[in-house]
Amino acid sequence: MVHIKRVELTNFKSFGNTTGIPFLPGFTVISGPNGSGKSNILDALLFCLGLASSRGMRAERLPDLVNNSHNHRGTVEASVTVTFDLSDVPATLEEEQGSSVGAGFTDNLSQQQTIELNPPPSSQQESDPPLLNKGGVQNPKSTDWSITRRLRVTQQGSYTSNYYINGESCTLTEIHAQLERLRIYPEGYNVVLQGDVTSIITMNARERREIIDELAGVAAFDRKISQAKETLNTVKEQEDRYRIVEAELIAQRDRLSADRIKAEKYQKLRAELQDKELWELVLGVRQLTHQVWNLREQIEAGDRSHTDLTTQLTHLAAEIASKTVELEQLNARVKALGEEELLALQSTLATQEAEQRQLQRQQRELDLSIVTLDNNIKQNQLESQQQEQTLQQINLEKETVENQLAGLISLRDEARRELIGSREEADAIASASEAWVQQQTAINRQIETLLQTIEPQRTEQAQLRERFANLSRQIEEQNQLLQSLEPQIASKQSLALDFELLLQESEQTIQSLTQTLGAAEQDLQIQQDTQKRLLQEQREKQRQLDKLEAQTQAQQEASGTYAAQVIFQSGLKGICGLVAQLGKVEPRYQLALEIAAGARLGNLVVEDDSIAAKGIEILKQKRAGRITFLPMNKIRAGQLSTTVALRYANGYIDYAVNLIECEPRYRDIFGYVFGNTVVFENLNSARQHLGQYRIVTLEGELLESSGA
Repeated sequence: MVHIKRVELTNFKSFGNTTGIPFLPGFTVISGPNGSGKSNILDALLFCLGLASSRGMRAERLPDLVNNSHNHRGTVEASVTVTFDLSDVPATLEEEQGSSVGAGFTDNLSQQQTIELNPPPSSQQESDPPLLNKGGVQNPKSTDWSITRRLRVTQQGSYTSNYYINGESCTLTEIHAQLERLRIYPEGYNVVLQGDVTSIITMNARERREIIDELAGVAAFDRKISQAKETLNTVKEQEDRYRIVEAELIAQRDRLSADRIKAEKYQKLRAELQDKELWELVLGVRQLTHQVWNLREQIEAGDRSHTDLTTQLTHLAAEIASKTVELEQLNARVKALGEEELLALQSTLATQEAEQRQLQRQQRELDLSIVTLDNNIKQNQLESQQQEQTLQQINLEKETVENQLAGLISLRDEARRELIGSREEADAIASASEAWVQQQTAINRQIETLLQTIEPQRTEQAQLRERFANLSRQIEEQNQLLQSLEPQIASKQSLALDFELLLQESEQTIQSLTQTLGAAEQDLQIQQDTQKRLLQEQREKQRQLDKLEAQTQAQQEASGTYAAQVIFQSGLKGICGLVAQLGKVEPRYQLALEIAAGARLGNLVVEDDSIAAKGIEILKQKRAGRITFLPMNKIRAGQLSTTVALRYANGYIDYAVNLIECEPRYRDIFGYVFGNTVVFENLNSARQHLGQYRIVTLEGELLESSGA
């Protein structure tokens, strides 16, 4: 088993310089009078291993652990080094089951203190003893493993505390982790303080079993299991709550996803409707423009035909005039000529008349054609004006549509910004729209081909009207579909708002649960603090019990030991009595003076040293033990010097010897018993003069002049 090999103290409490305390194999006993520093060795072990707080080491603050003889320096340092012997530790600590550490320490503030450091040697022989370094790795070349703690205190009162394993800096957590592998726990019973033995004897079987579990290391696993179970239960509760929230969120997500699909479908249909309306307007503009061009060409062709016919008519009128002149000339010649020439002229005249009639007929036909062309031109002009008016109206509609298109473009851009997160669907929509544009382009080409192939204007107009009616019907259907979808969209939007409100309520619920969890953790922290406070109060009560036991022991000693009874029964002359029997004290000072006098209350006062020698011979003859004799002719009390600062110190009462009521001849005896012990009201007042006087408080705290 692991055991402590050596403890080295430097400037720690009553140890002014560096003091090394070896612990030899077997059972080591450290004895000495009260105030000699026995308890400081246990305090040093607790300080170095980090197993107790400053109050557990009988100090208000850590700087109070530094030796008082070094307080005049600027910066002082106290250190404690504990060296463990790991020669009996198995090579692999993780494989060691059920082993225990026999490093137990016992503190009793009487004349002796017992420290059990070395258990009986193990029967197992290790060929290669291990050593734990800082990281827990074993070093086969050494069997020593040391822990050092240094406390550095500045002149201003601030301090720093550092831990070292084998000379390497580490943390208290790392030290506790290594000590746990050696079965040494802060809650364990490796260090047995005064009063613990009595409490172990009086406790029930269950509490003793808990102590055995602590020593065996089972309690640590039980605590870990309990903590793991509590954590598991908490995690399960949180998991159940989160699963409920998850199910609700999944249902909301599914509903919102379906709503999103419908909304996207609506937006897609609306975009298609807007695109078709735009294409319809574009196609209408193109068709009307083409019609205007055709009408203008027809008007120009009619104008050219009218000009040609007018020219022909002018030529014919000129020919008629010339023929009429020729006819008159011929008539005149006929009158002048003979019958043959008359016949020839008549035939010629008949021919010319026939030609004239034909020309007149042609002229009438041309006049009719001119009238018809004029009517056609007027009709075409009217139609052209109507087309121009229609074109202007279409241009106005085009401007309106362009304005709407700009707004729709802004809406489209906004929709595109909203649909950035779904690029795949956007790409699919883009590809579909591109294919639709290509399809529409092909359709437009076909329409242009058909328009070019269709010559009759009325048929084309009828087809356009029919197409316009179809498109109007489709627009009405799309509008009806849009109107039917708008209530659904409104309902979906209201559902989306409801879902958002539900989500906000869920978030608020989660926040409230988080706050509840925080409050529960605060309650747990308060309970833990209360538990610590109760444990501290238990320790204080234990200390008070120890003081009462010491008081009882002092009273027993005052009544006289067996040796004193033998002296009294011997009838020896010159026996004055025990020290406790020779004086009186007020009840409020009784506890303080009993603690200050200690074992000297049982000393026996005699007239002179010859009587003391006779008493010693009697004790030797009867083997009645030992007792301390105080001969009045030899005892001399020291001088008491009361300074002004001490007289007016806060909480100062008086020297202990001045509080005793006794005969004047016993004054030196009590001066020897109490010396320069000063009585203060409480520990806080006494701590300001620690190291200057031997001080005792009304509550029984004893402060030696050495600082112990």
